[in-house]
Amino acid sequence: IVLKALVKDPNYRYQSADEMRADIEACLDGQPVAATAAMGAVGYGGYPDDQPTTALRPDAGAGATSMLPPMNPDDGGYGYDEGPGRRGRQQKKSNTSTILLVVAGILVLIGAILIGKWVASNGNTGNGKVPVPTFVGQTEGAARQMADNVDLKVSVTRKPCDDQAKGNVCAQDPTPKTNVDKGSTVNLTVSTGAPKVTVPSVIGLSLDDAKAKLEGDDYKFVVKTQTRVSTEAPNSVLDQDPIGGKQRQKGSTITLIIAKAADKVTIPNDVVGKSCDDAKAELTQLGLAPSPTCTETPTTNQDDDGKVLSTNPAVGSQVDKNTPVVINVGKFQASQPTQVPNVTTQPLKQAQQILQQQGFTQIQVNGPNDDKARVISQTPPAGTQADPSNTQIVLTTVDIGGGNGGGGFLGGNNG
Repeated sequence: IVLKALVKDPNYRYQSADEMRADIEACLDGQPVAATAAMGAVGYGGYPDDQPTTALRPDAGAGATSMLPPMNPDDGGYGYDEGPGRRGRQQKKSNTSTILLVVAGILVLIGAILIGKWVASNGNTGNGKVPVPTFVGQTEGAARQMADNVDLKVSVTRKPCDDQAKGNVCAQDPTPKTNVDKGSTVNLTVSTGAPKVTVPSVIGLSLDDAKAKLEGDDYKFVVKTQTRVSTEAPNSVLDQDPIGGKQRQKGSTITLIIAKAADKVTIPNDVVGKSCDDAKAELTQLGLAPSPTCTETPTTNQDDDGKVLSTNPAVGSQVDKNTPVVINVGKFQASQPTQVPNVTTQPLKQAQQILQQQGFTQIQVNGPNDDKARVISQTPPAGTQADPSNTQIVLTTVDIGGGNGGGGFLGGNNG
């Protein structure tokens, strides 16, 4: 039974678990076993004419052990017997039968494993030949062990290789899967490392151009990048490590320092009208450090006292992070009364300049407002004490007359 289960030709093995169980039960019951005929057919012995054999029942004799003669399958004794005399079909199998079935199954499993290992160790080529393993990419030690496992020898040559690290196999002869005789020698080339090349300078190039050059077949460098804030064009190479002219192995790592534009911050409009502390906190949170500073700016408007009037740079501007910002905070100062100057009979433009120099900026013009205009009256009148920041000056004007004969305030030509 075991031999039939392990026979090399699968056509002669048991085709199902039920078929194997039938032979085991038949053997235990002293019935003919079909395995004997199958083994005889493949040269493992057996009775003439490939007839199945029958094992004696335990009670068949008390003295000597003997074998029943071959039985004819046509006599009804082959395989399962469905008749009333079949012991295995009429009563429950004994514990011994169960144990024997389990043991037989274990033996079949062990035999299958041993056969599988034998087939794997001897290859499938036959005639003492084995396929050459793939050694490329393996370490020298691993390659030697792989060769020893299939009864091959190795011969090692060492030289620089572009595509393999030092100590790895980078070429072999014969090629993988070639069938060779056991004991043959396989020639292996083991890398001593990539050859050294001179690092080119790529400073000033764009990142794409620099990578194309360094990663090309001439160098095969591995490019890593770092950034640095610079006024140079973004993504241009500012520096490299190692620098150009140094010797490095192909495949080494080259680090490039790439230009990066400074991060921009927009000074928000809403800081105007806030307190100094609130404005500083908002600007600092945006990344405008060192901390913005506040300066006092005089104001005659009491409502602006202690509030942000403006910033430098101005609100709405885009600036680099870390740009110092000056915050102008209003400081109320009451203005002193000033005497209104006399601008009557003055050309309008000159009258306005005189008033502004004295601090009077709120000026209203009633009348012509061109280069010919001249002031004929003013309110408040000259000599009045007034607050320049809160006093409005009203100027009444007329055009100066023209013509060859001269003219007056109302103008006109002499006939």
